[in-house]
Amino acid sequence: MPPQRTPLGAISGNRKHRKHLSLYQRTLITRKASEGADIAQISRDLFLLPASVRYTILQHDLRHEGHSLARKPRKKSYIDADERVLLRHVRLHPKNTYKQVKEACGLDCSKRTIQRVLKANRITNWRAKRRPFLTEAHAAARLA
Repeated sequence: MPPQRTPLGAISGNRKHRKHLSLYQRTLITRKASEGADIAQISRDLFLLPASVRYTILQHDLRHEGHSLARKPRKKSYIDADERVLLRHVRLHPKNTYKQVKEACGLDCSKRTIQRVLKANRITNWRAKRRPFLTEAHAAARLA
């Protein structure tokens, strides 16, 4: 159990707010819970929030040797069929802009998502460079 600090004394910099509990703290919580201590008592003894103690006890069975669990990845904003339609359209019409591709394929994702999908399928720099149109004066100068 960590020592209590004196009133109006310096706050220890060892524990940062909104960080994961250490493996040692999780072990203490689960040991006290298995001994029959209630959540309020554990939170008072270890100077933790009751919600942290409750969550640690609930997640104990899912953790491997007390280590933190990996977060679930974010869902994709498109499905595999959308990706196939996108790739087919881009290969058939390589000079379309991202806006034209999005409208033609009926996609509801961002321009950056389209770029990411194309890069994953090794289609990079697929849009033709914009060049100024050849004017009559430039054409005459070239001919001369």
